[in-house]
Amino acid sequence: MMKIPFQLGDDVIHAVVHQKECASPTMLNVHDDEDTSVEAGRKNIEHHGGRVIELVHTGERLITFRLDGQTYVFDPNRMFSDAGITATLRRYSKYSEAAHAAIKSLATLYLDRFALDREPLIIALHNIYDAVFSVESFAPPGNLSCDVAATHINPRHSKFDFFYVTEKRFYDYLKNRNFNVVLQDNERVTEDGSLSVYFARKGIPYINVEAQIEHLANQIEMLEVVREMLKSTNHGEV
Repeated sequence: MMKIPFQLGDDVIHAVVHQKECASPTMLNVHDDEDTSVEAGRKNIEHHGGRVIELVHTGERLITFRLDGQTYVFDPNRMFSDAGITATLRRYSKYSEAAHAAIKSLATLYLDRFALDREPLIIALHNIYDAVFSVESFAPPGNLSCDVAATHINPRHSKFDFFYVTEKRFYDYLKNRNFNVVLQDNERVTEDGSLSVYFARKGIPYINVEAQIEHLANQIEMLEVVREMLKSTNHGEV
């Protein structure tokens, strides 16, 4: 395990890297309160190898930092574009050019430090806390339906446990396995600064394994399915 510091204004946050054997695949966790997903990722790499990179700061979903005597708050999964940084600062605190520059620097350093733009595949690890956001949010008339190309829902699975992918081959595989799965519309999706949009723009396949907090067994199973899928679709980096 490695703990790597990143300066953010007057504060320091850390990326904690858990790695066993090879560094592939890479699993990313950017919300510090989504601990179940990190545990599922760590158990997966214990059996198969790979690395889990988690952002660690206060144990909260949002990152708070001080700069020039001001306090700023933002969502770290909205820091990967200028539009995303602007929107998340305005939503959670206030906007300034200095804060924007500090967050953009963090995102750039984070991507560069772990060479994420050179990864053949990215797996994201997320958890859901509320009873509002679910796979149903992406199916009409859900508020996020305009950003996706297709949604498959199996009512036998929890609607809070689902996959979100950027490639149709992954969507088709998971649909055939009858899991809840969403396919991002890479052409029309809103530029919100999220990792799914960032890596889609880079042409890097992206798989988000989303599960309700404390659904550890389900999320472990979902990550096993991802490993099976990568082998089945001839994606060798597993």
